[in-house]
Amino acid sequence: MIFKVRGVLLRFTDYENEIEIEATTVRAGLAGLTERYPHLGEVLLDRTGEVRPTHLIALNGERLTRSELEREAAEDDRVDIVTAVSGG
Repeated sequence: MIFKVRGVLLRFTDYENEIEIEATTVRAGLAGLTERYPHLGEVLLDRTGEVRPTHLIALNGERLTRSELEREAAEDDRVDIVTAVSGG
């Protein structure tokens, strides 16, 4: 599957915004992504290994909840990771 990383998370992927990871589920893909980029894992995941609530994960444009991360994904599927930005 292809992970699209945007915004503040880019600095944790050496500014690669399109990263191909071989995996059969979104969760397994996230594990592969954070294994490749450990500093990304520190920001993206909490202590229990769950995606922090400030990040949105979408599969082919459809937002996924934490319980839906086990959804199967093919090699040409796209997973977007977007981080909420706050401030004034």
